[in-house]
Amino acid sequence: MTLDPEKYQQKLDLRIADFSTRFMNNAKWSKLFKKLSENCDLINKCLVKDVLDNILREIKIPALEKFDETFYSKGINDIMVGGPSTFKAIEWIEFPYQITERQTQDLLKIKNLLEQIGQLEIEYTPEKLMVFGYK
Repeated sequence: MTLDPEKYQQKLDLRIADFSTRFMNNAKWSKLFKKLSENCDLINKCLVKDVLDNILREIKIPALEKFDETFYSKGINDIMVGGPSTFKAIEWIEFPYQITERQTQDLLKIKNLLEQIGQLEIEYTPEKLMVFGYK
């Protein structure tokens, strides 16, 4: 069962109102994902958390020349079934250290890359790196 766009927007706005702080907007998310695309060779796994559920969905970070196929100015093109389609619906993104039993990603390099963007709400541990849209 799918909500009509107006009811979805109302539900989204009500959920967002529950958060005490908003850290991101469309321009910041777009800048962040563009920076990731410019350095997609560093990104082995990126998970996205929607404000409306507790499911982490993987999003593939494309090379810069394919950026517009995955992202638009206000969100993510329909590539994640059931996932956030607008930047507004992203609670956080997460980069796990451990990808598979033998594969990891360099969270410190990703963190340093993200810090070039400017003021972001980042949580960094040896296990994961998170960028928050809301808290």
